[in-house]
Amino acid sequence: MSSRTRMTLVCTIALLLVALLIGCAQRPLPTPVAEKEIIKETVVVKETVVVKEAVEVPQEVTRVVEKVVTSTSLPAPTRDPTAKTILRVGTGDSGEGLSPHQQIIAQFEDQNPDILVQLEAVAGRDYYARLLTQIAANDAPDLMQVGDDAVPMFVEKGAFVPLDEFIDGDYPLDLGIYLPGVLEPGQWDGKQYLLPKDFSPLAVYYNKKIFDQYGVSYPQDGWTWDDLLSTAQALTQDTDGDGKTDLWGIQLPAAWTTGFEYWVAAAGGQLISDDGAQFVGYMDSPETQRAVQFYADLYNKYKVAPPPADLNLFGGGNSEFDNGKAAMRIFGRWPQSGYLSNPEIDLGVVGPPQDARRANVLFWGGFGIFGGSKNKEAAWRFLRYYTGPQGAEVWKSWALPTVKEVAESAGLTKDPIEGVWLRELNYLVPRAYVYTPYWGQTADPALRTVLETVIIDPDANVPKLLAEAAAQAQSALDSLR
Repeated sequence: MSSRTRMTLVCTIALLLVALLIGCAQRPLPTPVAEKEIIKETVVVKETVVVKEAVEVPQEVTRVVEKVVTSTSLPAPTRDPTAKTILRVGTGDSGEGLSPHQQIIAQFEDQNPDILVQLEAVAGRDYYARLLTQIAANDAPDLMQVGDDAVPMFVEKGAFVPLDEFIDGDYPLDLGIYLPGVLEPGQWDGKQYLLPKDFSPLAVYYNKKIFDQYGVSYPQDGWTWDDLLSTAQALTQDTDGDGKTDLWGIQLPAAWTTGFEYWVAAAGGQLISDDGAQFVGYMDSPETQRAVQFYADLYNKYKVAPPPADLNLFGGGNSEFDNGKAAMRIFGRWPQSGYLSNPEIDLGVVGPPQDARRANVLFWGGFGIFGGSKNKEAAWRFLRYYTGPQGAEVWKSWALPTVKEVAESAGLTKDPIEGVWLRELNYLVPRAYVYTPYWGQTADPALRTVLETVIIDPDANVPKLLAEAAAQAQSALDSLR
């Protein structure tokens, strides 16, 4: 090989090395592991040889050469031990209601340093609208909280994944830990989609001060609608003789359709067929007629309940029980803490009275895992913690815990007030929404119209109103199915 050829080859190699080094400097690479291997290879090369008369003639020469091969293998990628999974949790709670969430999150993060939980609170009526928008954009929180009657709608939209595979998976959960009836609202079509956060059945609050003042016996477990009426009549008083009622026997929740399902169930009826296809024959049944008529009569015939302050407000906007001007109130557990500290009230609690049967209905909130979540395992780990014994230990200071052992160890099952709420779980009947995802669009507004009418109009024709409402709800249902 001539010196000129050798020089050209050296320059070319040098330029390639420089280019390679510049490229490496621009893009950092993992540290390679170099391995040298010597192999023998037979190659055919062209060389220029000198023959007579100093003529340079190219010719092919076969040689055996040794080559040193350097192979570079990259180390296997390893997970950064400091990396955290960011878990988004959506809730409609606000204010002080966020405190148990935050406390449970802090405890969970301490025990699970690989997960960071981000609470996304949206208060008010915009919560569901925001969730639906996020779900449509596939950008919803990994865990979402919804109320019982919204479960069918969200499940039908694919918002939640079934939890069955997680319940029996690598992080199992024994469903036997829960109180009776608190799992069912999170189910749809035979599958568990949500686990319980909090709950409340109905009960009747009563003010012992008023009962004692008028010498009326406290209501007892197992009492009846007739007992309710006679007790309310005995405690409805015109205290100053001006012809106007100053003390009412019972404060009712006006046109609250959800709470009214108890009255229908206690009368022995239901508002929809088991297959979710029929309102006619159910909303207008004799049992539903009895429930509506008795409820209306408490307002208008017997006049033991104060008229609604405002039908547009939840529960009718009444405050007579809070002010010591009503002896009883039928409602959920939500205002109880305020009643216990209210100087106007010496509180007692008893289960709702029975008629054809003993019945109660449940109001419930729970959490499920978003179907589009990329962190389903982490979401499940937090969900089972939040709704399991660890979360219940925190939640018991704010509401009724869902875990039997926690309720029992805290003495709640034997408490004269809290024990009432827990025992009422044994008398739950299914709410109408569990039979159809269209309850809120069809029968609920029709039933509300009936209740508003019979409360306002003492001469309302209950059978006719219910027949019209059932037909209206049926038509709306048929158009959606």
